[in-house]
Amino acid sequence: MKNFLTILLGIICVAVLFFGYSNYQQKIEAASKKALAVNEKTEPSNLQDFDHLTKNWPDQAAKQFKHRLDQKKPFKLFLIGSEADSKGTYQEVKKKLDEAFGEHIKVSVLPFKGSSTDYISQDNLKELANKKPDLIVLEPFLLKDNGVVAIEDTLDNVTHFIEQVKKENRDTSFVLQPSYPIYQANFYPNQVAELKNYAKENEIPFLDHWSAWPDYHKKELNDYLLPDESGPNEKGIHVWSGYLLHYLMNSESES
Repeated sequence: MKNFLTILLGIICVAVLFFGYSNYQQKIEAASKKALAVNEKTEPSNLQDFDHLTKNWPDQAAKQFKHRLDQKKPFKLFLIGSEADSKGTYQEVKKKLDEAFGEHIKVSVLPFKGSSTDYISQDNLKELANKKPDLIVLEPFLLKDNGVVAIEDTLDNVTHFIEQVKKENRDTSFVLQPSYPIYQANFYPNQVAELKNYAKENEIPFLDHWSAWPDYHKKELNDYLLPDESGPNEKGIHVWSGYLLHYLMNSESES
């Protein structure tokens, strides 16, 4: 009888251990399936978020961004313009884009002191092309060209700029924009209008951020510029960067 009870107790212990282990394994398997399901749901959600952020981009740029995601490589976006553009406006845009896209984007700010002709003649395009940009937001040094380079030559320089970069990187996309407005400017607004027409004729997106500033005929515009008109002040930077961010990450402009 004693031996029987010992054997029975042993069988019960083995059974308890077996069912306990089985239950433990089932919980682990269930937890693994749950984690996998969460991961599968998270991935499409992130892609949807990126689709929202890149909604306004040129089709080729949005497609290239997805390609970079698949490659697990950062999308290269370049902000190019005069020094006045980069000191506050471009830096603010870069900061917000970095926050929104994280490691999936690499934003580079490339300021230049001179005119569009200076930029072309100094062989900057070869160096730029070697960096393999995916999207270039270009302010073609329009204000620097004012009174120095005829608008026809500026537009030729823009054409040369685009052709040389795309020669090495056919999938590079471009977006054009003017520099900041100037109070009661004479020829400069005509240059901006010509650049806008050029963009339309060549099917290049044009960021008409002047529409977010006070009219250049009105003295109120001076409240958005530095006293010597060498660049936008804090208010001007807020307006300009807000407009660019509305386009580049589909955010609501606060200007």
